[in-house]
Amino acid sequence: MKFALLSTALLATFPSISGFPSTVHYCQDITFRVTSSAQNVLAKNPTVDFTNATEVAAFLTQETKPNPVNGTYSIHAQFCQPAGPIFGRPKPLQILVPGNTYDHTYYNGLDRSPLPGNINSWASYALSRGYTTLSLDRLGSGKSDHPDPLNTVQAPLVADTIHQIIRQVRGGKKIPLPGLGHRKIIYVGHSFGSVLGTRISAEHPEDIDAIIHTGVAMPTREQQSLRGTTANIYLQASSYDPIRFPSSTYVPGYLVATSEDGRRNASYSAPEDFSASLYELDFQLKDTLALGETIVQQPFAPSLTFDKPTFVLTGRQDAVFCGNGSREFGTPDCGSGPNSQLAAVKVLYPAVPDNNFDTYTQERAGHCNQLHYSAQDGFLSVHKFLAAHGL
Repeated sequence: MKFALLSTALLATFPSISGFPSTVHYCQDITFRVTSSAQNVLAKNPTVDFTNATEVAAFLTQETKPNPVNGTYSIHAQFCQPAGPIFGRPKPLQILVPGNTYDHTYYNGLDRSPLPGNINSWASYALSRGYTTLSLDRLGSGKSDHPDPLNTVQAPLVADTIHQIIRQVRGGKKIPLPGLGHRKIIYVGHSFGSVLGTRISAEHPEDIDAIIHTGVAMPTREQQSLRGTTANIYLQASSYDPIRFPSSTYVPGYLVATSEDGRRNASYSAPEDFSASLYELDFQLKDTLALGETIVQQPFAPSLTFDKPTFVLTGRQDAVFCGNGSREFGTPDCGSGPNSQLAAVKVLYPAVPDNNFDTYTQERAGHCNQLHYSAQDGFLSVHKFLAAHGL
């Protein structure tokens, strides 16, 4: 298989790259071309009514059969490096993978680029501490290709596209930073991005040198029902907003959340814990959900041999993993410490020594923990963990 990477040319000077200002960090939009294959499943009904709990339950429990898939896809990413001088050994590359209904801007605190002063920007925080970042638009999201949303955009194939990107980075394929291929790689996932991370650490443990899971915890049997899903009132994207989501690209099976209250109750904690204007921007910029992303036969893949630093950062009031998908069923509580639902993620990593595993429960935060006022507390906890492990 051949792998190629197409990149937009850097400007001779850096006042503006790809149309946005970058006063502190140097950022560049790049597109990876990857050839991927995986064992998905064959499912039916791309027009399921996701506002109807009965239909959703029937869809998610339908009988499926193995469905090998393969193809070549374009995956969009934003590559950023610190603008200032870096003293000592270059720090690792952080590969940032967002969750459902978000593109790479999630890690910019919803800005187009990681701007200074944005307290909700993971990328800005990491860059200011000398890390290089690569924020991805997953297959089926953002500016990446949008293939069949039901039987192609499923976790196994999406995870393999990320694996292929890591292979390209490791091989130094036209990444605009000499020696980057020799750096260590930290995988950072949020929500579905964390689910994908468990697959990568399980199937390709050599790909990454540490893994950070955010917006994830081990749900109880009752919480796995995600009763709050229908409150988002997911509709076919091309019908809801044909200008932004044209039917030529967003075929049936690409859904969009249409309820402001439903999305807020799923992703945020109490109103005083986040900026109302930031949530308004969140709802305005929301990306699509590919129906195939909901078909997860095994939500988390146990990583039996992965033994590298592993960290879990999740908001205490994460309704998606600790509360049936919505605050309307009560205030969720993921807990903290060794008996928390965050600590329970350790069962997926039996080979990780106890001193290589840690968690942090971010107070006053919901599922999208970094979009809350307490975001910096979470960022600090992760980067202290990385520093303690020489990363």
